[in-house]
Amino acid sequence: MPSFREDNFLIVQPGSQNTLVRFGIEDVLSPPAYSIPTKVYKNAQDTAYYTIKPQDESLAVYPIVKGEIVDVHGLNFLFKCIARSILKDHPVLLLNSIAFTLVQTSNRWSNETIEMITKYVFETLQFGAFSIVPASLCSMFSYGSLANACVVDIGYEKTEITPILDYQVYIPGIKIIDKGGNSINDRLGKILPDLTSDQVEMLKRSAIFEVLSEEDAKNSFFGAEQLVEKKEEDDGVLDVAAIVTSDKPTREILAEKEKEKRKSGKAAAESKPNSELETNTFVDGEGNVVSVGKERFQGCTDLIESIGAAIHRTLSKITDLKRAQECYDNLILVGQTSKIIGFKEALVVHLYRNFVVGQGATSAQGGAFRDTNNMIQDLNLIQVPKHVKLLSRPDYFSEWKKTGFEDCSFLGAQILAKQVFNSHAVGGSFLREDYMEKGPIGIWHNRL
Repeated sequence: MPSFREDNFLIVQPGSQNTLVRFGIEDVLSPPAYSIPTKVYKNAQDTAYYTIKPQDESLAVYPIVKGEIVDVHGLNFLFKCIARSILKDHPVLLLNSIAFTLVQTSNRWSNETIEMITKYVFETLQFGAFSIVPASLCSMFSYGSLANACVVDIGYEKTEITPILDYQVYIPGIKIIDKGGNSINDRLGKILPDLTSDQVEMLKRSAIFEVLSEEDAKNSFFGAEQLVEKKEEDDGVLDVAAIVTSDKPTREILAEKEKEKRKSGKAAAESKPNSELETNTFVDGEGNVVSVGKERFQGCTDLIESIGAAIHRTLSKITDLKRAQECYDNLILVGQTSKIIGFKEALVVHLYRNFVVGQGATSAQGGAFRDTNNMIQDLNLIQVPKHVKLLSRPDYFSEWKKTGFEDCSFLGAQILAKQVFNSHAVGGSFLREDYMEKGPIGIWHNRL
């Protein structure tokens, strides 16, 4: 196998909203160098062609929707734009010296689209080597060498639960639900009708939005009962956010608010935890100060319950009890939604309460009694899960401490690229010579 320089490795991870890119792998594996919108436009003069330059929004093309590639030609054009950008920065670079690793961000990618991408990579982009790796495997490798794990990828409009058994994706166990981070936005939009969609997104990403533990909810300003999310028909009785707008600069507004608090004797409240405050504020993209009440602790319940049920259904398909339990003990949550304060912990609590044996789960809810080939185990009527654990992120990737580990699949892709393109034993690389002999279908003989 011809050798490829690591500074010629191209890593691309396309999602429905953004595409992560890095050209060249350093000794210290770093976060993506660029995050670009997964969006192109039809050419206004000839819609058979694409352009990256902004056009009328009616000509916008989003190649990936809910994980599925709905416009492979648009996605390929995005790859072409990335290649052009690389050549602009490296004018003497030969295209056939580039080794391209593409992260497959959803199990909804069809075989046909993968083969079309493969053909484009070699015949149009003229790259020297290609590897396509599932995001779930990448996430798992970013945490170390784990034989069995369960990767929960919370996307924008969908969540995918993928079990990993013996270092391979367990295809029969894959579960996809059409709920993701946008489900939280939809819920917040209903209980906070005065907020714009952009403000809802800013609230969700702010430090004041969190999922409270049971203890914190009890000790909060509102008490646990008032924080229970009501059904949609009760939305009218919920509080709405007060939006404070002004022509003054944001810094001046915040300074005045702080001064007023001190005058009114409320400065002590600033030292209180977020949960003990009746309201808290964030600044939106326009510089407006937005005050939010108890709604900043709501909006995640339905998504957490749906993900919990999907995890249980997924891992119930694993007949080997030992490996099923290891998957429960090696839960990996990825995606920006998992960054919400308290979200991961709330999901684990939900799994414990509803599915862990001896924690209130019935045999119908928890791991159903399963027969095994071992007589002693049969007599003991072993159930899983007995416990649930989130994997702790590794400490040795110092560059990722600032950005967070929510996009760890990109880190795993770099780790795999080093192995795939630098090792004869690992496999997974599809070379130009292989393509000339086997064509696009040859990709299936050279995948991890």
